[in-house]
Amino acid sequence: MRYRSIMASRFVPLSPGEPIGVVALSGPVDRDRLEAGLRVLRSWGHPVVLAPNLDARTGYLAGSDEARLDGLEAVVAGGARLLIAARGGYGVTRLLSRLPLGVLVAAGVRVVGYSDASALLNALAAAGGATQVHGPMVAAGLARPENATRLRRLLEGELVGQPLFRFGPGRVVRPGRASGPAIGGTLSMLAALIGTPCEPRWEGSVLFIEEVDEPLYRLDRLLTQLRASARLRDVKALICGSLRGCGPAAERDRSWREMVSEAAPPEVPVVVGLPFGHSARNLAFPIGAPVEVDTGAGAIRWSE
Repeated sequence: MRYRSIMASRFVPLSPGEPIGVVALSGPVDRDRLEAGLRVLRSWGHPVVLAPNLDARTGYLAGSDEARLDGLEAVVAGGARLLIAARGGYGVTRLLSRLPLGVLVAAGVRVVGYSDASALLNALAAAGGATQVHGPMVAAGLARPENATRLRRLLEGELVGQPLFRFGPGRVVRPGRASGPAIGGTLSMLAALIGTPCEPRWEGSVLFIEEVDEPLYRLDRLLTQLRASARLRDVKALICGSLRGCGPAAERDRSWREMVSEAAPPEVPVVVGLPFGHSARNLAFPIGAPVEVDTGAGAIRWSE
C-alpha cells in the first residue's frame, strides 16, 4: 500500500500543558547528552513522557525493533502526540513497514527530528498527517540555546507566516521564486525511501537536503539517483543545508554547487549553506507545510 496522500498537511501547535514524548527509534542514546536535552524540555513547563527503551542498546540500535516500536507505542499511549526523537543514527527505516502510520496520522502525531528521523517525518507528512518538524533532537542539538529557542517558537506557532531562513546573495546558486510543500532531510535517507510506500510526494515540493560524513563522490551518486529516478523532475526549489564532514571545505563547496546545479531542473531556484542539519546550528523548519522561496528577497517563508 502506498501512503502518499494528496491531502494538505495541517499545522497543530503545541498546547499549554501538552505532554511531550521522547522516543528512541534509531541508535543508542548517550545518557549525558539526553539529560542535557531533557533539562531544556522540562524548562518549557510540559510533562515529559519517556520511552522505556531510552537506555537500551542492541548493537548499533536503541534496543531491538520490537523494543523501539514498543517504546513509541508506550509514549503515545501515555498521552503524547508531539514526539521528539532522542537521536539519529540508523533504525527508522527498519520500522517503517511495521509502524501504524494511519493510526498515528489519525491521532495527530507530530515528530521532531532530523538525520535518521527524517524518514519518519516525510512518511507521516506523505500519509496526510499533521505538519512534522525537521529540527534538533533531545540528545543531539537541543541543549544549544539558539536551537531550543527556535524549536519552541516553531512548535508554539510563532513562525507561521514568518521567514524561516534569511540568506545573502552568496548562498544563491540559481535565482528565482517558488512555492510548495516542504519535504526533505538527510539526502541518503531520502534516497533510501525511493520505491517504498513511505517515500515523500516530490511533485511540486520545495526540497530541503543536507548530509554528514559522506565523501563527494557519494553525494554525487545520491543526487544522480534522485535525478535518474525522476524524483527531481517536478520539484519547485532545491534548498541545501549543512554538509559537515563531507570533504575539505573549499573543494566541497565548489563541487557541491556544481552538483546541485546539475541535478536540479534548470528553471528552479537553488540555495546552499543554510543552517539546518548536522551542524551545531540546526534551525527547525516544517515538513509538509507550504513555504515560499524568494532569492531576490533572500528569504524562505512559511506561507500557511
